[in-house]
Amino acid sequence: MTTAAFTGINHLGVVTADLDRAVRTWSDRYGIGPWRMYRYDSSNMSAKVDSEPVEFAMRVGLCQLDNARIELLQPLDDRSPYAHSLAAHGGADHIHHVRFDVASYGDSAGRLRDLGAREVFHAAFRAGGGSSPLTATYFATESELGFTTEIVGVPENFEMPEPELVYPPN
Repeated sequence: MTTAAFTGINHLGVVTADLDRAVRTWSDRYGIGPWRMYRYDSSNMSAKVDSEPVEFAMRVGLCQLDNARIELLQPLDDRSPYAHSLAAHGGADHIHHVRFDVASYGDSAGRLRDLGAREVFHAAFRAGGGSSPLTATYFATESELGFTTEIVGVPENFEMPEPELVYPPN
């Protein structure tokens, strides 16, 4: 039997043109929340798209459900894979990727590469307090799985920074 490449679903990544509207829709209409919102740019993130360094900015909203999270991503310029995906979908909100939990980031990344999945995005996210960066990698698995796959290496001491905003407010 083949060893599982993934151990669970961590989150669904949804690209949106308007994070504030999307968060209000999820929260006010569907009762999903609270949402913790962050901003990422070159001050707290470094990224490569197709192995080439790229600087871009985005806003992100995260909501924890019982069994997984929803991640909403709003590109703030036209340089990110999220902006390109949004343009390809006519500006409509859509599922961009599925982030899977993995037993070992290195083993799963190697396995995906062995299967022929091309690495299309790699980023390091720095949090406050001097913790080691979280590394996120997207693989092109659309032809086999129907979506982009994300796996993440989370260092033992990594802590999320304080959000810029929480909605709805406590």
